[in-house]
Amino acid sequence: MMRKLLLPLVLLLPACSLLPWFKHPRHAPPEEAARVQFPLELPKETRTTISGAVATAMQLAMDDFLPLDVKPHRGATPEEVCLYQRESYEVIASPGPEGAMFVRITLLPKVCEKEGPLLDVEATYAIDVAGRRILAVQR
Repeated sequence: MMRKLLLPLVLLLPACSLLPWFKHPRHAPPEEAARVQFPLELPKETRTTISGAVATAMQLAMDDFLPLDVKPHRGATPEEVCLYQRESYEVIASPGPEGAMFVRITLLPKVCEKEGPLLDVEATYAIDVAGRRILAVQR
């Protein structure tokens, strides 16, 4: 009986590699982490507060727009490398109807522009926050 189950299991196991696995963010080595000094309170003058719903919507949109594991191609120009960096973009969110959230991702002005303005480097997403899914994308 056990051998009958073993063969299908062995045949199906490689299929697991086809599933998209969640990747956790990289952590600094313990010696580097030990040097970080956390403040008792985050300064009111410089902190930014966003709701969990907005953070979720922004993350879903950004993960689709520019996934963390996407890297520039070999031989990419500095301008192209700049386009692959999330910090080169501004992300704006606004509540929509029926619990949806609109998220617009645009290239920050003059960040990656070396030889004139870049066109079509933006997208607007309609996000279903509760369902954690993208409803539609406008590019």
